[in-house]
Amino acid sequence: MDLQTLTAKTRDKLGKGAVGRMRRDGEVPAVLYGHGKKPVSLSIEYSAFRQLVHGKQGEHAIVDLQVQDDPDSSGPAIVKEVQHHPVRGSYEHADLMRIDLKEKIRTMVPVKLEGHSVGIIEGGVLDHQSREIEVECLALEVPESITANITELDIGQSLHVDQLVFPEGITVITPGDRNVVAVHAPRVIVEVEEEGVEAVEGEEGEPTEGAEGAEEGAAESEEKSGD
Repeated sequence: MDLQTLTAKTRDKLGKGAVGRMRRDGEVPAVLYGHGKKPVSLSIEYSAFRQLVHGKQGEHAIVDLQVQDDPDSSGPAIVKEVQHHPVRGSYEHADLMRIDLKEKIRTMVPVKLEGHSVGIIEGGVLDHQSREIEVECLALEVPESITANITELDIGQSLHVDQLVFPEGITVITPGDRNVVAVHAPRVIVEVEEEGVEAVEGEEGEPTEGAEGAEEGAAESEEKSGD
């Protein structure tokens, strides 16, 4: 894996107001730490950072960090955490950690689904539960992604971490029994039909016994009044 170059510069103005101005000016505030060295506050061009985390390695990219005004802070680093705006989703802050290319690191690797699940074809619902897996390896051996083949996954079945295939030299930190993806049966909405009220005899226009008696009584009264 080739390291991507990420350019930054130091910043000496801290605080909420200064950080807000940076963001309005199209910059992402960041901090570089690790390897027993003093943390350094940085500023990264927003468009460059967005291009980096939208790449194959995502928000845990490993970079060749070039700090323009502080060469001593330059060197390999990994993006450890990215903070987003709660509404807009824009990049608010980034944590970068210094790394040694000769030492193993722990990082998160995205899971890429492959194939067409037989369960989905039959109407099942896909549930991608673990989108990243934690691994340990040398920085230059970190895979861009881990492939999960879901072709044979049927309704009611799931794929676990220990069923995936990892490149040689990769130590998996995420528990092997954790679900990566599952196919659930579709939810069925049961409609309860209201029981219809039984038709009363004579409902179709035929008079009931009570009605017939009332009509006969009315007729007799008319006959008596006519006499």
